[in-house]
Amino acid sequence: MNYEFAKGSEWRRWELHIHTPGTKKNDNFNGTSLDEKWNNYYHNINEYIGNGEDPLKSIAVIAITDYLSIDNYKKVISDNRLPASIKLVLANVEMRIQPIANDSPINIHFIFNPDVIDSVESRFFSKINFKYGSTTFSASHSELIRLGKTIDSNLDDYAAYKKGIEQFVPSFDKIQEVFLNDKELRDNTVIFVSNSSTDGVSGAINHSDYLDAFQGDSQLKAFRQSIYKFVDGIFSSTPSDINYFLGKKTNCPAEVVTAECGALKPCIHGSDAHENNKIFEPDQHKYCWIKADPTFNGLKQILYEPEERVCISNTKPECKPAYYVIDKVILDDEEFSDEPIYFNDKLTCIIGGKSTGKSILLHNMAKAIDEKQVVEKESIVKTSTKELNNTAVYWSDGENDGSRHIIYIPQSYLNCLSDKREVTTEIDNMIQSVILNNENAKLAYEKMLTSIKEKRSELNVKILNLLDIHKETVEIDEEKKELGDRSGIEREIKKLQEQKDAISKDLEISDEDITKYETALTESSNKSKLLTKVNQEILSLGAITTIVAPVTVCFEDFSDDTLIKIDEIKSQIIEEADKIWISKRETLVNELIDRQKQLHAEKERYDAVVKELQPKIQGNNAIADFSTKILAEKDKLATFNALDEKLKAKKSEEQAMIAEIYSIPFQIKELRNEYASVINNEAAFKGHEIEFKVEVPFKKEEFLKTLETDFVIRSVKFKNTIKMDSFAEEEYNERKLEEIIEKLLSGELETKVGHTIESILRDINDDWYNIKYKVVMDNDNIDVMSPGKKALVLLKLLIDLAESKCPILIDQPEDDLDNRSVFDELIPFIRRKKKERQIIVVTHNANVVLGADAEEIIIANQAGSKSENKEKRFEYRSGAIENDNPVYAMDGSIESGILNSKGIQQHICDILEGGEIAFEKRKNKYRI
Repeated sequence: MNYEFAKGSEWRRWELHIHTPGTKKNDNFNGTSLDEKWNNYYHNINEYIGNGEDPLKSIAVIAITDYLSIDNYKKVISDNRLPASIKLVLANVEMRIQPIANDSPINIHFIFNPDVIDSVESRFFSKINFKYGSTTFSASHSELIRLGKTIDSNLDDYAAYKKGIEQFVPSFDKIQEVFLNDKELRDNTVIFVSNSSTDGVSGAINHSDYLDAFQGDSQLKAFRQSIYKFVDGIFSSTPSDINYFLGKKTNCPAEVVTAECGALKPCIHGSDAHENNKIFEPDQHKYCWIKADPTFNGLKQILYEPEERVCISNTKPECKPAYYVIDKVILDDEEFSDEPIYFNDKLTCIIGGKSTGKSILLHNMAKAIDEKQVVEKESIVKTSTKELNNTAVYWSDGENDGSRHIIYIPQSYLNCLSDKREVTTEIDNMIQSVILNNENAKLAYEKMLTSIKEKRSELNVKILNLLDIHKETVEIDEEKKELGDRSGIEREIKKLQEQKDAISKDLEISDEDITKYETALTESSNKSKLLTKVNQEILSLGAITTIVAPVTVCFEDFSDDTLIKIDEIKSQIIEEADKIWISKRETLVNELIDRQKQLHAEKERYDAVVKELQPKIQGNNAIADFSTKILAEKDKLATFNALDEKLKAKKSEEQAMIAEIYSIPFQIKELRNEYASVINNEAAFKGHEIEFKVEVPFKKEEFLKTLETDFVIRSVKFKNTIKMDSFAEEEYNERKLEEIIEKLLSGELETKVGHTIESILRDINDDWYNIKYKVVMDNDNIDVMSPGKKALVLLKLLIDLAESKCPILIDQPEDDLDNRSVFDELIPFIRRKKKERQIIVVTHNANVVLGADAEEIIIANQAGSKSENKEKRFEYRSGAIENDNPVYAMDGSIESGILNSKGIQQHICDILEGGEIAFEKRKNKYRI
């Protein structure tokens, strides 16, 4: 599947405002002749871009800009001397129009589709009229010469041409008229206007606050509104402009901007290079990034998604660690092409007719990464999918690692989960995983588990509970998986460091300062962690008043006098031991306090270094950003290494550990209640779309079943002790337990063969209380939600599961939801989450594809009489929403096979019901 731009819409640098040698105004390019200027110009471009591997300097699209001319654009096309990484060259015609802003006429830009460039002279330049004196002139080459000579008859043709360009300043209504009369030209032109106070629209009325300007009495208010409604976007990198035109200012919400400007508008930026050292380098490195195919139709996508598709930034937007992104899949099966199928790092939608291989692709991808998860989940939905002989999944860091983490949601899985009725279900596990993302909840949960173990250990000696230790091993292993893998994190650190070093070379910051700053930052963090541990040890030591636990020994053969003396001896021993402990404890505490002071001093020293260097280091956004990312990855690596050591230790302990913890049941209940109280009162779980609650129910049925297993319940004495038919939770109390234990020890209660007193004591004093999680959304408990609503909640929980940023693979989520949930909940949710995590979705819903603005579409097809493939039974083609071209062979003909016969857009309309309507909704959603 070697289609160009197979990964669909990706963030690329676009330079939409760059002049060339011979530009009609302010030609300050280096060279003693025009030819020398052009040679230097191309040399500087190729030198800047290099091999195209640096994302900060790899320019995908340029718009050759000139005043009332496309001559230099045509020369660049004809010369064909640009680097191969530049995929598209556009013509940007710059023009000044009336009325006058603060310093000059308003600056407006027309970027034309290369498909209509040959007709621009006759359809655009020749149609624009400007009146000088009593004579009307057009913007054609000959008319501009005539205008120049009308102004100064002594000028030669070239000088008159430049003079004509300088003086040609048509009115805005003349521009409107041209496009009103030529709708095809308008569809093939993207128009941007400057918004600066010197030569932009904002200067026309000299107001700094947009809302005041629109509500004021300025005589140019109507003009300003009309020009904003006419143009497609704004040339500006000013944050206040960007926020305003995206409807993100608090005093100018989207509906106000739409009413005044006709739509939300994208803001773009360029270097406006008129000299060599400005080529591709706008002020403050404010690069223009556009997430689209490098095509004219790709440029038009920023009109439909003005916030999501364009970004002004000195670093590449929304970069994910390479080890969290699936790059490609290769299917090794005779019915499938072995060409790689590539995936975008944000949202990829797989579409196709029935039985075209959509689910086959997703299933086999997931299985190649995490076969256990696929088997478990598909056993719940009871479906089977075609198994391929060998599927290789490659990640963006180049690894073919089958042990990395994903979230896989097969078709109908959510509804099947909703139908489960077990005491503890997968839903409970999901909810707990989400709750434990909260630091307070996680600490409370861990404290509860630790305390329960301590209480149970008071009643237990030498009890083997290997399964419990194994469970902890699995939990640590899963937590480690979610962090990634060591080599992947180390490569990410190296990559980020290389990128930061490359930027640092251009800044006045020494390597020594950077190293000194990062070392101090890391060491300060390390000292904080050590201080926390020392503080906890001091508190823990203070809480221990005795380290001697009396042992109860049976002295049945001794007299009462002897027993009294034994008890006195025991008391004396404990008293003496406690005195020694108090003395030694004070020494230990003093040593820890000294260590605490030392750590404080060391931390303050490193903090001073950070404070000294921080303004210098963080003065540059890019370095600060990379430093933060590097530190985060280092912290992640430290966490990974700690988990790795903990996992090794736990596995070793698993082999040796025999005794486990049994606890006093009512104290355990109280510990669980304390945990439930933390969750139920945690502010982070309140006031949100989804809220969590915890209950602590008694496991009555399990308790009664255990009694039935241990005792002969038909005996009269047992019936007098426990009434099984009417037993209630409140009867499980300290008095009843005491009664049972006394009768058990005395032999009054008959036990079943093979059940010892020790085992029964362990049973009846076990943990008979459960943690039950409740999920509430819109005041509905998950237990009483409709199937569609419950499925939506489960989907959100699955995608939010843990803090992992691993890829999410979902098969037709819309099947589990109602239409309203798809529109109102699913699509906005996916739009938010795709920035954080790679999402790959099989869908037949056009609104999921277009409403969520999928970066990549994969079309699946199974060969049939009316849908032939090029070679194999199952084939795939990928590309962006903006792709509207068939696939061409080297000789210029269209490749065979239905997938190659038309563009991605046309396939979407043909395959997905309501595709054309969904396209229109997407185009108009910011213009309603």
